Amino acid sequence: MTRRHGLRLIALAAGLLASPALAGSAWDDIRPSAFGTRAIEDGAAFIAFQAPYRAEDQRTVPISAEATFKDGRKIKSVTFIIDENPMPVAAAFRFADRRERAALSIDIRLDHAAPVRVVVEADNGALYMVEKFVKASGAGVCAAPPAGDPVLAAKTMGDMKLTDLTGSDAAAGATRFHRSAQLEIKHPQLTGMQMNQITLLYTPMRFVNAVAVRQGDETIFELEGSMTLSENPRIAFDYQVNGAALIKVTTRDTSDTVWTREFPRLAM
Repeated sequence: MTRRHGLRLIALAAGLLASPALAGSAWDDIRPSAFGTRAIEDGAAFIAFQAPYRAEDQRTVPISAEATFKDGRKIKSVTFIIDENPMPVAAAFRFADRRERAALSIDIRLDHAAPVRVVVEADNGALYMVEKFVKASGAGVCAAPPAGDPVLAAKTMGDMKLTDLTGSDAAAGATRFHRSAQLEIKHPQLTGMQMNQITLLYTPMRFVNAVAVRQGDETIFELEGSMTLSENPRIAFDYQVNGAALIKVTTRDTSDTVWTREFPRLAM
C-alpha cells in the first residue's frame, strides 16, 4: 500500500477528470479503471448498505456496509465509491485475515448528488455491489475551505483516537471476542481545489491515503484512502479479538508523513 497505492488513486482521478463528461457516464468510466473487465453481480443477498436519502452536511456524510458470506467464502476487500466526486474511490479496505463478515463505516465528502456504491470482493475473486442514490442541496463541496482554525489543524494533524463501540453494537452480534471500534484521525484532507481567501492561491493537495490497523502481529485491515474521505476521517470497523495487548495504527498521507499510535487493548 502506501505511496504507490496513493499515486494510483490520484492517477485514476486524473484520468476520470480528463475523460469526456457525459450525463450518467461516470460509473462507465470508474468501473474499468477500478475493476477492469471483471463481472460485478448484485450484492443484495450478501451486503447491507446504509447511506442517507439526503445529505444533511455534504462535508461529512456517513455511509456503512456490513457484508456476510455464509457459504464458506471469505471477504478479501470492500471498496466505497462515490460516482460524481473528483476522486470517486473513497476508500478500499483489504483484509489479511480470513473473515466471513465485515462491518465498516466511514464519513465521506459528497461533491453533489450522486450514486454511492459499495463493492465487496470474495476470496474467489467474485465481485458484488450495492448502490444507493444520495441527494444533496448544493455542489462543489470538494472546493469548500476546511472548517475550523488552520493553525490548530496543522498542530493536531495525525492525532488519533480509538473508541470501543461494542457496548452499542450488542444487537449486531457483538460478543466478548467479536468487537467493534471507531478510529478518528485528525487531518484537514486538503483536496487541492480549495482557494486561500487571503493569497487567492490554491492550497496544495494533501490527504490520508493509507491506514493500517494491526492487533498484535495480525492485520485487521489496510485502507487506501482519498480526498473523498471527510475532513478528520472517521473509520468504524469490527474485528475478532486475538488476545494481543495492543492495537497499532499507522497512518500515512500524500506528503509521505507517517503517524503511528499504539492503543491498549479495548475493554472486554
